[in-house]
Amino acid sequence: MQEYPNFLAAIEGVCKKWCQQNGYTEPFCRNGEYWAFPPKGAIPVKIRDIIQADKQQAQLVCIGRVSFWLLPDGSLQKSKE
Repeated sequence: MQEYPNFLAAIEGVCKKWCQQNGYTEPFCRNGEYWAFPPKGAIPVKIRDIIQADKQQAQLVCIGRVSFWLLPDGSLQKSKE
């Protein structure tokens, strides 16, 4: 479980980790949506459009005493059953 100082840092950390694992580069947030450049791509795409809210992509993160499952696009997942 990765620990972060705040929610924004957790979102950015999970997003960057997912991008590195999947070959996406330069993740950024615009109007509350996270975007990244696909491998060998010149036009950024929404991460939400790429991922599927499945259990393998959510990461367990911790902020203080609170832990939760976070998807690479910054949305929360109820559990990882």
